[in-house]
Formats: sequence, structure tokens, C-alpha cells
Amino acid sequence: MTQPVPRPALVDNSRLVHGRAEAEALVGNPARWEPLTGGSGVEIWRIAGPQDVRMFKLGVGACSARVAREAAVRALLEGLVPASSRLPAQGWHGRGEDSAWLTVPWLNGPTMWQVFAPVRRRGERTDDALAAAVLTCISVAAVHQANWVHGNIQPHHIILGPGGARLVDWASAWSPAENLPPMDMAGSPVHLSSSEMLARSNRRPVYPTAADEVWTLAASIWWAASGRWPRDYRALAIDPSVFTETELAKVLVRYGAPLAPLAHWPELEAVLRYVLEAPAESRPTALDLAQHLCALRV
Repeated sequence: MTQPVPRPALVDNSRLVHGRAEAEALVGNPARWEPLTGGSGVEIWRIAGPQDVRMFKLGVGACSARVAREAAVRALLEGLVPASSRLPAQGWHGRGEDSAWLTVPWLNGPTMWQVFAPVRRRGERTDDALAAAVLTCISVAAVHQANWVHGNIQPHHIILGPGGARLVDWASAWSPAENLPPMDMAGSPVHLSSSEMLARSNRRPVYPTAADEVWTLAASIWWAASGRWPRDYRALAIDPSVFTETELAKVLVRYGAPLAPLAHWPELEAVLRYVLEAPAESRPTALDLAQHLCALRV
């Protein structure tokens, strides 16, 4: 859903016994299935037919719980959060004996990571990149206003289109107002997690707060703009790739880490640094961050 589409191919994967008929009924026949790269053991396809174009997500075995939970979250968010997808009345998700699937409308547009490519590669400050950051903040603010937390904000999970920024991969989302069974699942990586959330990571499941997610949002913009994690691991004289996420979280909780410089866009760095260095109790909201970004000039 967030990657370039490969050459079309008619699907013949036997794992698509469950959900295939329902998805093809939504897009119409003939339906063309294009495999995309999934993540965390979840497989993703783009389905195109004469009636619609959709994303199809399949989880098998242990990964089925993640897809089933995302379907439950999307159903609860329907009509509540603009950044989620509109869903048909029925036939868009289901479970097999050892699998779970869902299908949602295909979102056309680049990811925030793609929009920021000129910033990372050539140090260009572009109106498109700044607008993408602002629109993303507005979408995340709407999620928080609805008393939800997305739980996995990353530059690759944000699609920019005519309707603004749309968020994908809702499997880690949660709301204190909903009786949705918790799952100890991976959301945002340690590199994009606030110090406060890392300090709570010894208790499972770990639920991010809105303040945690604003830290992740600012860190995601920093990552998209620099191509590097916002924390300066060189200042700690460590290579983060040799640690497990649990080990790295313990290191960061004990020693902390300064922010790496964003020298090619110091004005953006100042805004993001203000958010990333603020204590959780006084951290700006996602809407505050949008307003600070709007004040920047390319």
C-alpha cells in the first residue's frame, strides 16, 4: 500500500482461499492481484478490477491476530476518524481456520517518506515536504481528539493525497474508551519511541499515550528529513543494530541520548527539537506542532 506497484500478475496463491471471493466481489471481475511487500509476517496485495481498486492484507498463523485486530480497530473508527479508510457494510474482512484478512480502499499518493526524498538526498527545503508534515500532524491530532492513539506512526505509514494525510496500519491502535483486547505487539520502533514509553516497556502490553505519539510524530518527521534516527547513537559510542529492541530500550532509559543535528534545515530542527526535548506533561500537542510548522517558510 505504501510501496511502488510491481508488474501485474494474476494471483494463484493457495493461501487466498479465504477472502478472495469477497475481495473480488468488491472490485469486480476480472480482478488483477499484484503482490506487495508486507511486514511482520503479513502479506499485502493490490487488487484492481472494473469497479474498484483495493488493498488486501493477509495474516497467517501467529500473524492472523494482528490482521484481525486491525479489522476490529477499523470497524470502531469508521466515521469517527477522517484519516482511516471508508469501509463497505460487509464483506471487507474475515477469518479462516488459521488466517485473517481485510480489504480496504487503495490510497493513491506518495508516502511522507517519499515526499521528503529531496530533503534527505539534496538538502532541499520544499513546500511539499512542509505541507506533508503539517497535514500529517492535523490527521494525528484528529485521531487524538477522538480519544484514540494510532500506535505506529512512521513516515511509511502516511499517504498524502487530495484529501490530506491518511494513516495506514492500524493494528496497534487503541482507545481507553473501547473494550478492545490488548495485544503485546510491535508498534513504533524503539528509535521513534519517547523516553517515557521506553521506561514503561518492562510492563506489557505497552500503551502509547497521545504525548508519546507526538514525540513519535516529531521523530518521524526528523527521520524523513534526515534519513537518520533522531537520537545520536554515536554520542553514546554504540551501534544500535547490535542490540535487540528490548536491550536498546534499557540503554536509552539508563543513559539517554542527545538529538542528532539536522543541519540542512535548522528551522525545522528547532521546531522538532522543541517537541522532542519537552517533558511529557508539557509536550505540545499534534495540533500545536502543526501550527509551529505552518509558521516556517521554505
